[in-house]
Order: sequence, then C-alpha cells, then structure tokens
Amino acid sequence: MKKANILATAALATLLAACSNDSDVLNTPDYADTPIGLNVNVGPMATRAGYEQGALTEGSFGLYLTTEGTNSDERYNCTNREVKYDNGWTIQGGQLLWKSNDATVTYYAYLPYTGTVSDAANYAFTVKTDQNSDSNVKASDFLCTGTQTATPGTALDINFQHALSKLNVTLTKGTELEDRQNLTFTSVKLSNCATATTVNLTAGTAGTATNSGQTITLYATTPNEKYECILVPQTFNQTLKVEITDNNGKVYTFKSDHELTFSSGKQYTLNLTVGRDKVTTGTISADPWGNEQQGGDLVTE
Repeated sequence: MKKANILATAALATLLAACSNDSDVLNTPDYADTPIGLNVNVGPMATRAGYEQGALTEGSFGLYLTTEGTNSDERYNCTNREVKYDNGWTIQGGQLLWKSNDATVTYYAYLPYTGTVSDAANYAFTVKTDQNSDSNVKASDFLCTGTQTATPGTALDINFQHALSKLNVTLTKGTELEDRQNLTFTSVKLSNCATATTVNLTAGTAGTATNSGQTITLYATTPNEKYECILVPQTFNQTLKVEITDNNGKVYTFKSDHELTFSSGKQYTLNLTVGRDKVTTGTISADPWGNEQQGGDLVTE
C-alpha cells in the first residue's frame, strides 16, 4: 500500500507540473505584429549646458533596428529613422513591429539626428568652436548607444552615453590681483584643439581627432567662476593653453607642460587661480561623465 501511495503522489506531481507548464504557455502573450515601444534616457548625466535629462525631448534622434530573417521588411527594420517626442516618443515614417516572440532584434541610436548618414561606422562629427551658449554646447554634445539586443514585447531601452569629452574650468581670483572685487572675466578660451572626429555608431566609440589647431570659447555656467566645453577625444602634447580675458582687456594665460589625454565619456576639471604673471603647473584628473569631479589645482600666479 505504501508503495502505491508513493507512485500515486509522484504521478500527481508530474501531472501538476505538466499543467503548470501548459498554463505558462497559454498565458504568454503573442507579440507578433505588436508595436515596439521606447524608453529613452541619458546616463550618467551632469552637463550643466547641453543635454540634460529633460532636454532630450527638445530634439530628435536617429534609430537603426534590424530583425533577423525579415529581408529588410520595413515593418520590422529601419535605417536612420527619425524619432521625435510629442507626448511620447514617436518613430517617424510608421510604427515598427515585433516579428515574433522569439525574433532576434538588434538596434542602436544616436543624437542629434541628421537625415544623411552615409557610413554608420564612420560618422563625421565636429564640435563648435564658439561654445559660449547653451545651444552650441548642446550641438557639440554627441550621444549614442552602440548596438544593443532587444527582448520582444519589452520596450527598447535607448540609454544614451556621451561619445566625446567634457572640460570644466573653475576660476579663483588670486589675492594679489588689483581691484579684484570689481574685476570680472569676459571670456575663457582653450587653444590648440582638434574639433573633428568620426564616431562608430554601431560600437558607440569615437575615432581619431582631426582639424587641429582650433580655439574653443567656453560656456560660462557660473560667470566669473565656472566654465565648460565639449571636446572630441584627443591628446594635448604639452600644448593645452587656456586664455582668460578680464573686463580691462588683460589676458591671463595658462600653459600645461604635461601630456594630457581627453577620453570618450569622461569629464575633466581644471582649477585655476588667476594671478598676475607666473604660471605654476599642477595636475588634471578625470571622472566618468556624470560625477562632479574636483580635479587637481593648476595655478596661475
């Protein structure tokens, strides 16, 4: 009798497991030909100017999506399709659909959008030399995702990352400055910059910097104190130079005698004490873009 009870219990357990599996299958929605949704954000993010989280909705971005085995059917694939925000993100040119629950889908995106991308692996981009405005900093801040894999039935996570670099400059007035209470700074410029690069949209990486020897005017996030600009990733071979002009027309110059490399997705903070004549070198350090970073002290005396 005991053996019979054990066999009956085992049979019942097998039957319940089979019923549970059947229930799971029956309860799984069929996502075939249902709309693809989007979740869009930037992370990490600490750009005072440029693209803040809410500012993404002010522009549009380009989307590439491929569904394996669909022969480029435009219901399941797109190439550089514009995506705009209008009470929700809308894919222009028609809604994209899931092919099936087990479809293999990959995608990548970039921002700001342009209608012409001849080679997604070598997309040419140039930062503005005049970044003395919020709009020009934003126009210089290139964002991309690199290639991601989608899960059918789940909204695409468009997690933008910064492809370029950011420089923060913090100014402090030296105690020896004449009339330091009334002295103001009218501009901060960075010389000997490369301003162009190519970005591999599929990998989300920036290539070699070009168009060297340019001067970039920085944006005053806090006038007389904090300034910033976007740079293409590059190395300054003892050539980094910052020129600060005051309201009397005097120019204060800092020159670095170090090799300084600005990398993709990182921000750098340069702390300068503005004095009179002598320039004393210091250090510059980096953080992932999105963390407030104090850096070392580069002092002009």
